[in-house]
Order: sequence, then C-alpha cells, then structure tokens
Amino acid sequence: MTSALPIDAAYQDPDSLKELASIARLITYARQSAKNLNAEFPVWCLDLALGAVLQEMYENGLPNPLFETGTDTAKVVAH
Repeated sequence: MTSALPIDAAYQDPDSLKELASIARLITYARQSAKNLNAEFPVWCLDLALGAVLQEMYENGLPNPLFETGTDTAKVVAH
C-alpha cells in the first residue's frame, strides 16, 4: 500500500492528528465491544483498522512510542 501524501509532507496540522486520534478511539471502543461479545472476525477487522489509523498517525507526525529517537530497537513492555 502506498501513502497518499508525498514524502515531503511528513507532518500534518495538529487538527488532522486530533481527528485521527478520535477515529482511533472510536475503533478501540468498537473493538472492545466486539471482544466482549466474542465476535472474533469483527475484532480482527477492527485490529487491522486500528493499526492502519495508527500507522497513518505515525507517518504524519505523531512520535512512535515503540522506538526511541536515534535507535532501531523497539522498547518492549512486559505485561
């Protein structure tokens, strides 16, 4: 899949990121509701949708919390 924005447009305005964050919250709520209903396929689809929205946010200016600046090593959090 290719990005709709050119590489030079690495950052969106804060309002766009706020809108994407709102969409991510809606998807998260729907995913949790589907999970509570044991609806496996909708949970899977919503996981994909959430991943796509988060990827869009990271590609357009949101710092990725999994990577520290200047490193290619992901931070791993044990639960």
